[in-house]
Amino acid sequence: MPLDSTRAAALRARLEGAPVDHARFTGPPVDVTGWTPQELGVVWGALHRAAGFGHGDPERRALAMTLLEQVASLDLAPALEGEVFLDALAAAHVRDWDYAVGCLACLHGAPPAGSAPLALRILGESKHWREQHFAAWLLARLAGGDAPARFAQEMEKDHAQSPMPLSLQELMVLPQLAQASLLALAGSRYSGHWNRDSIGKPDPAEVLADDAPYIEFARTILESAARHIAAIHEGSVPYAADAAFSRHDSPVLARAARLASYRDEAWFGPVIATLLPLVCVAPGKANSAPSQSLAMALGHAVETIPTPESLLALRTALEQVRHAGIRKKLERNLKPAERALAERPDIAWRVGMPGPMGKRRQAMLARRLEAGYASDVWLPLAQWRALLGDADIDAVARALIWRGSDGVDGVAFMLDGQGAIDARGQPLALPEQGGIGLWHPLHGGAEERAAWQALVTRRRLRQPVRQTYREVYLPPDDGSEPFAGHWLSVRTLLGLARREGWRLDDEEGLSRQFGAWRVTLLLEGRIYPGAEGACTSGALVAQERVASRWQPVAPGQMAPVAYSEACRAVDLLVSASAFALVEEEACAQRQQRLAYLSSLETGPMVGMRRAVLAQVFAQQIGAGRMALEARHLMVGRHAIHLATGRVTLDGAAVAVDVPGPAKAGKLGAVPWLPHDEALLEKIAGLAGQLLKG
Repeated sequence: MPLDSTRAAALRARLEGAPVDHARFTGPPVDVTGWTPQELGVVWGALHRAAGFGHGDPERRALAMTLLEQVASLDLAPALEGEVFLDALAAAHVRDWDYAVGCLACLHGAPPAGSAPLALRILGESKHWREQHFAAWLLARLAGGDAPARFAQEMEKDHAQSPMPLSLQELMVLPQLAQASLLALAGSRYSGHWNRDSIGKPDPAEVLADDAPYIEFARTILESAARHIAAIHEGSVPYAADAAFSRHDSPVLARAARLASYRDEAWFGPVIATLLPLVCVAPGKANSAPSQSLAMALGHAVETIPTPESLLALRTALEQVRHAGIRKKLERNLKPAERALAERPDIAWRVGMPGPMGKRRQAMLARRLEAGYASDVWLPLAQWRALLGDADIDAVARALIWRGSDGVDGVAFMLDGQGAIDARGQPLALPEQGGIGLWHPLHGGAEERAAWQALVTRRRLRQPVRQTYREVYLPPDDGSEPFAGHWLSVRTLLGLARREGWRLDDEEGLSRQFGAWRVTLLLEGRIYPGAEGACTSGALVAQERVASRWQPVAPGQMAPVAYSEACRAVDLLVSASAFALVEEEACAQRQQRLAYLSSLETGPMVGMRRAVLAQVFAQQIGAGRMALEARHLMVGRHAIHLATGRVTLDGAAVAVDVPGPAKAGKLGAVPWLPHDEALLEKIAGLAGQLLKG
């Protein structure tokens, strides 16, 4: 076999040589940084053979695994051709689909002679080909002979009885597709089932969106599916619960829907407006549905890459659905879909957006604007001006503060009549160039925020988005973790997290994307879907998307608005599910109390804590020095959260030091109180200190 470099030859010899007697004799460390694709190709097969089992050399396997991890972290790929390709493919085990497809993806030129028997060996028995049928199709084509015909027979046997055998129709399109499309389908583990956990991963539909034959196929099957479901509701096709489409065909339709959304096809709006709502509800009054699998798959598709029309279809489906399980799933798709649409401003804010005029549409538009905060969405000036011709958008826009991109920091303004005003109510010329974005309190200093708050209050404006009094969060100067140290009710936490678009990581906690950043709230405890009991909140961990990979960053390195919005979302989770503070030393009696409190609803706990505080501070409340709100104890302009003890001043977090006496004496456990006594003590101490200040 030709070797392209001395270091590649040396590594290959080391990977394929005889086992050594001692780990010290394995050779010097190897670093593949800077290796060419051709050099990696030379050792690719040897690396994967050494990384497997059966050779009885753990040191060799450890070396291979380390190098493969480094290759993945550096996003490197080998160049395979001729004998190098055959050597790499020979390293694949039977039904080693992912590795074999990876070799095909790295193939330069035509497959060399000798590829067919290797592909046939990897295929194994035909009864397993349906496991990853796109990969099996590629390998069957490479194997030649009767393999393609046998593959077609297996798929026919598996899918022919479907109501609409769309999987078979999709397979008939494969010979017309470009190699990039075939590799995208075969190389993605999400081709067969795309769900919420798939979002953020490479989507085959995004590659297929550039392939004309698949685009036409997608339109054909979606329009056919819409006609089929309409016929069921009209009565011309008999209805049977959950039988309109097979579980094999739902992913095909969902992939077609995502492709249409990526391309923002004009024909897609009417199709999804029919298909999604009707597939969620049975004709008549039954609580069943024509296809649960398709309803959920389309919900995930809308969340992944929404359009205004598909988001409206999702809302319509939620209004009509009677099946409790489908409703629960679709509700989880709604808010993330709104946020995802806000990150497509060219589509989200086009003229002629769907939906009946009125307050509900205005609220939807406001949420879409708010969802764009973390991504720092800008609208071209001409587009923004054109949108004001929509009565609902104009009504929303006139109650909000905007900023122009012209200048270093931009200029903040509100619409007023035919012109604009600044924070002090003075006339201001509207920007004449650049972009327009939604103003965030962090875009201005404390003085500007106070001026806008005064103006909005003076004019008695009811803003559709919490803007002037929006909570703001800054990275702590002392390096502390602002949300750590709380006992959280797992049931409450997970229920809210799912609705807000957080994803559960069994090993870490809850994660969610905010623009170009992904934030994870670390949790300690047994956290899994359906879990009960309690867990504790920990630190925030951030990652930044660089190209196609996530790179760790300190949370404070995030864009200020993105960090603030992420913390605001975390605060919602913690505030809604917190019921006690974590103490360094807790006695057995307190641990028993915490176990009991974790089984209670957090809302009544806050209510009881409010009632206790109302009695404790009755005199101060009566004198107007304090006020109790639904979830806060107000001391002047300061707000103390009744679930966490967090203190804010006009929305911004502030640190309040409670001196010694309040810290020294801990309240004893009071078994009849349905709330955490230590947290109540903290709130009382903070309130007392603020009264003194």
